[in-house]
Amino acid sequence: MKLSQLKPWLKASPDKIPHCVLTCYAGYSDYLMEIEYKHQLHPLKDEQDNLLHFKTIEQAQVLLKSIGISNMTLRLTDPYDEFLPEGITAACEEDMVLYF
Repeated sequence: MKLSQLKPWLKASPDKIPHCVLTCYAGYSDYLMEIEYKHQLHPLKDEQDNLLHFKTIEQAQVLLKSIGISNMTLRLTDPYDEFLPEGITAACEEDMVLYF
């Protein structure tokens, strides 16, 4: 979903704030934002269709606050688990809701 699509959506339906997920992947230094639309998460993109990357949680909070969103879910995804049998992969996720 493009940021330019999100802003009018919020203005048209101010009581239907979408679920926003800020994801941090293990071994990756940036955060990626996803917006829930029709029960699926869609990455937030700019006008050139590039994914929006955030260096800090605060950068994401400032963006969301500026468009009227007051919370998001911080998700840490770790695709590695050293206790699984060899050849089996898992996606371990930890979620935390942040209010600002």
